[in-house]
Amino acid sequence: MTDMDARTSKERLRSQRAALADFGLFAFRCEKIDELLHRAAELVSDAMGVPLVKVLEHHPARSEMLLRSGVNWEPGVVGHETFGDYERSPGGYALAAEQPVVSSDLDAEERFDVPEVLLRHGVKSMVNVVIAGDAAPFGVLEVDAREKRDFSEDDVAFLRTYANLLAAAIERVRTHDELHRTAREQGVLARELGHRVKNLLGLVRALASQTSTQGRNAKEYRAAFIDRLQALSTAESLVFESSGERVDPLTLANEILSPYRQDDPGKIAIRGASIDIDSRQARMFGLVLHELATNAAKYGALSVPTGHVGLDWHLETSDGDIRRLAMTWREQDGPAITPPERKGFGTRLLEDVVAFELNGTAELVYGPDGLRYDLTFPAAEA
Repeated sequence: MTDMDARTSKERLRSQRAALADFGLFAFRCEKIDELLHRAAELVSDAMGVPLVKVLEHHPARSEMLLRSGVNWEPGVVGHETFGDYERSPGGYALAAEQPVVSSDLDAEERFDVPEVLLRHGVKSMVNVVIAGDAAPFGVLEVDAREKRDFSEDDVAFLRTYANLLAAAIERVRTHDELHRTAREQGVLARELGHRVKNLLGLVRALASQTSTQGRNAKEYRAAFIDRLQALSTAESLVFESSGERVDPLTLANEILSPYRQDDPGKIAIRGASIDIDSRQARMFGLVLHELATNAAKYGALSVPTGHVGLDWHLETSDGDIRRLAMTWREQDGPAITPPERKGFGTRLLEDVVAFELNGTAELVYGPDGLRYDLTFPAAEA
């Protein structure tokens, strides 16, 4: 080695050490992964004296590697160009080898195929080092020289150290992003929980104040109130247990009406499309079914052995392509019924409250063959 070579080698070593120090400080402060990767490529390019540097991000599900970041590439390459992750690809070969891969002369390379984008940029030599990851490698750091170059062991050691430092920085940024995302989600959940609790308390207060005491002793009032709370609780439990806080009304109907179908499941025939309704709709739907079943058991078709009920619903599309859920509760073969002389809370709930809460329409029909209840409301999109 000549004095000039030794001096050049020492200068490059100092430059590489400075790059590691500078990147370590930058990585500690950086909070965006794209800025992190771009700065990493810039410093490696300066330290190695090689203009073309890139970071390939591995996407195993797509069997490819994206040129996520880099310096001195043609417009449209960074962020768009992809390479296969198979062994005939330089980056794929490095991933498979799990160690640095040095190619001093691409014209003589037989281990893998040289991508067209590298040929177009006049690349003659390269080094690939794996960027590790917590569970799987993030990808590959690649240095591409436009001249044939014998990369030294010091060069390779520098790139390995740099790639390890970059891997740790990537994990730190990812963890930082995850913590921020979790904090935001917890804030949203806390606000949603507060909103839900407020709505539930309002509904419970309405149930308590509107459940009539007329003609009831304290025990009867308590039983009626608790029954309505139980229906509300059943609907709310199904909402919490479901993914996305949406409930299939078929599941809800089976839960609410199960006490009235234990001896004879055919007593209430349930037919309905398997769809999802949101939490607010589920609460009101549950209260409606409870109220209808309770009234039927006291005064209607479920109060006599011969009576039975048909419950069904379906989706229909109205003007403006708005999907609406149309539900019908039909009682048959029960005792003769007549409209009540006054509207109690149950009647107001079925006709007015539910229609208002669901932005829909509701109608109670007291027919000669039994009660019919029709409810229609917009089906909230998932």
